[in-house]
Order: sequence, then C-alpha cells, then structure tokens
Amino acid sequence: MRFLASAQFVEQSRVADAFVAPSAALANRLLAARGLGRLPPCRVSYFIEELHRPGAAIGLHTKGTANIRLNLAWLADVAQRGTDPEWEVAFVVLHEYAHFVLERLEAREASPGAVRQRIEAEHADFLRRMQRLGGLADPVSRKLLSNHNAVAEEWCCDAFAYWAAGTLPASHAAFLDALLAEVRVPPDA
Repeated sequence: MRFLASAQFVEQSRVADAFVAPSAALANRLLAARGLGRLPPCRVSYFIEELHRPGAAIGLHTKGTANIRLNLAWLADVAQRGTDPEWEVAFVVLHEYAHFVLERLEAREASPGAVRQRIEAEHADFLRRMQRLGGLADPVSRKLLSNHNAVAEEWCCDAFAYWAAGTLPASHAAFLDALLAEVRVPPDA
C-alpha cells in the first residue's frame, strides 16, 4: 500500500458503507461474472486524508489482499455530483482490485517482471494505435489516454475496470482475457 503519513484509516463508516455498499456489490458481481469468483471478493474500508483534497489518493489497495480503501473526502465529493456514483465508485474499487490481481499474477510467474513486461508492451502498442486514430477512438479508449494512464500499470488497472464491466474494446479485452486466463474460471464451468 502506498504510504500516506497524513492519513487516518477508518475500518467502518455507516454513512460511507450505505453509499459504497451498492458499488462494492456491483464490483464483486462484475468480477464473478468475468470468472474471477475464485479470487477473494473486494472488501472496502476508508481513510481520511488530513489535507482533505477530494482527488488526492482516491483509492488504495492493501498489498497482497483484496482490501480496498477509499478516501472519504473523495466519496463526499462524488455524492454531491450529478454523475452515476455507483459506477464511479465501482470503477475505483475495480481499478484498485486490479492492482491486487496483478500482484497475484506476478507472484505466479517463473520470471520476475514478466507480467509487467507484457503490460508495458500492450500499453506501448495502445499508445501507437491511438496516435494513428487521432480523435476517432471509442470513448473508453479516449478515457484510457488520460495523464493518469501514462504509467502502464495504471492504464492496465483502468482497462481492467472497463473489462470487468464488459465495455473494453475487443482488442484490449483479448489482451486482458489472455493475461487473466490462469486466474479465471470459464463462464460455463
């Protein structure tokens, strides 16, 4: 987990639990529908950052576990907006869960860094394709071009969230299908 010296961690918050529970349930349903039901489900708790910057460190995952922590200041900001809070929160939960899944995949690799190398190669290929397409890319691919996604692992974790929701374009979905094959149960199993 990233170190936040200025954060206070909170295991439970009745108000946040009521707001986040549907999003966490959605994230877990999407993961199960994608055949990841054998992996531990997401467990969500919270943190309060003393700086109270809503966008700062939105989510964290606790290394080696599926425990996701969300910034209460960010949740308060989401609750005030007119967007779809259930999907917005579920997206962050899925993004952080992807870090957990990637750690598990890396731990299983015989060659250290093999998963990261595959992700970096796919990310570089994605960037080349987007340069050729210009503004013609689909909405999800355009979102994957954000500055946040300049780092291959962050790009992959965002792509994972869209993959779980079934909205990732086919070329990227095929990459994640192959990457996650060893931790997935086929849908008809």
